[in-house]
Amino acid sequence: MENKQEQPKKKDFFILILLKSLLAIGFGMAFLINPEGMINTFSYLIGAALIVYGVILISNAYRGRNELAFKNLVMEDGAINIIVGAILIFWPNLGPNLVVIILGTWILLGGIIQLIIANKYKDSVASRNGRGLITVILGAIVIFNPSDSVRLFSMVLGTLSLLYGIYLLYLIMKIGKAK
Repeated sequence: MENKQEQPKKKDFFILILLKSLLAIGFGMAFLINPEGMINTFSYLIGAALIVYGVILISNAYRGRNELAFKNLVMEDGAINIIVGAILIFWPNLGPNLVVIILGTWILLGGIIQLIIANKYKDSVASRNGRGLITVILGAIVIFNPSDSVRLFSMVLGTLSLLYGIYLLYLIMKIGKAK
């Protein structure tokens, strides 16, 4: 008796790619047309991701507590991620500028922690000083220029999503010609 798995049909892939491309195009257009509204919606997603990331950081620091000299800093970074994530989830309507300032503060604190780890503990991760410095500068730019950061973030995300959707439509046309 042969165990044949049912092969997905090309039509199924075609429909999935078409749906994905239309979602990406819609998402991109929404970010380009209504950046502030999409930032409020997007804050839920960012908040959830930060909470998950914070829990993972704390868990990894706790499990590697005997190996990491800077485990307390990693745990503090995790706690900051959880706090910022909770703020973004429970108060998403604080306004796009405030959301961006909170994210800028998170970026800035993450960069400071990277610099402390690199300099105090002579961490073996190459270029942590450079990444920390770039992260601190980026965080400061976002904090002191929130309105422009909201527009820039929305435009970049919207443009990338739109281009991705158009690319998927191009793939669908190629698949259609290959039949």
